[in-house]
Amino acid sequence: MSNIPQALSEVSIEWLSRVLNTPVAAFRVTDANDGTTGRGVLELQYEHQSDLPARLFVKLPPSDEAQRAFVISSGMGKREAMFYQQLGSKVPVRVPYCYYAGSCDSGARYIMLLEHLEDSNCSFQNARDHYSPHYLRSVLDRFARLHSAYWESPDFVGELGWLQPPLQHEIGAQLVALALEQHVSAMPPVFAAMCELYIAETDAIHRLWNRGPDTLIHGDVHDGNMFLDSSEPGFLDWALTARGPGMRDVGYFLAGTLTENDQQLLAQDLVSYYREQLLRYGVVAPPLEELLQQYRWHAAYVWVGAVTTLAMGDAWQPMNYTLSSLQRIHWALESLDTVSAISAAVRS
Repeated sequence: MSNIPQALSEVSIEWLSRVLNTPVAAFRVTDANDGTTGRGVLELQYEHQSDLPARLFVKLPPSDEAQRAFVISSGMGKREAMFYQQLGSKVPVRVPYCYYAGSCDSGARYIMLLEHLEDSNCSFQNARDHYSPHYLRSVLDRFARLHSAYWESPDFVGELGWLQPPLQHEIGAQLVALALEQHVSAMPPVFAAMCELYIAETDAIHRLWNRGPDTLIHGDVHDGNMFLDSSEPGFLDWALTARGPGMRDVGYFLAGTLTENDQQLLAQDLVSYYREQLLRYGVVAPPLEELLQQYRWHAAYVWVGAVTTLAMGDAWQPMNYTLSSLQRIHWALESLDTVSAISAAVRS
């Protein structure tokens, strides 16, 4: 698949006409930028009247060489393209409609042409918003729908064999160490304690996070990767999708979302609600006590994502967004005594 564009400058009328299966008369690129991946908007004109949209959101490798090398080595772009190719139209949750997805074997080239969510009247929320219990439960219900559909699926050793346990990139511990060096003076004590534990026990912690029945997980469920279609929660950015315990998604979302007060008042009831929904969708769910213990462990999963992002400055996310997220995550780690829970589990 060497004909897959590697940059927006390589996208052509001929290529678009072929993959969209309709003649494209003209197009222009707007809102081009880099985050963890390259992205932009294609404004399209067709030679004939078409039901295809006038705008598509495009994702492809970032232009920055160092970031492109990281995305390729981690397989993030290829993984997301494969998600849309094989699972995007099948998963029982709302995701952006994909008009085309492709990648080469090495993952050096990948591209996705996706629904422009704003044109579909979808909206986005903000981590600094206070989420209602109704909204939180609706998200957990969608997790339960997704997880139950792939709970211990035999396809993980068949057609979905490309889905592996969540990424453990060697650079992760290095970035946590860098964040500790750069930011420890401005952070609460739990930050240093979790940094030191993660650096010392990286492999054991990742093995701990992989305990439990495998299912299909999103892997990166923060509000920047979510949207609302009317009142229906939807999920975008599937670059970290994997097979693993469903509580990885639940812990990631709740630890990064709940306010300090809600963490204390609602967390246990929300985990219980997630379990009830698993049962409703036909899963023989683990006991609540086991899920609550996993929640204590997986609260640190989102912490690693936020701290490695912090170490990268504004390269992956705006710094103020990362700091706002970390404040909530630190509340969760303190409330759940996550450092002690993980330390006891990996050092026993």
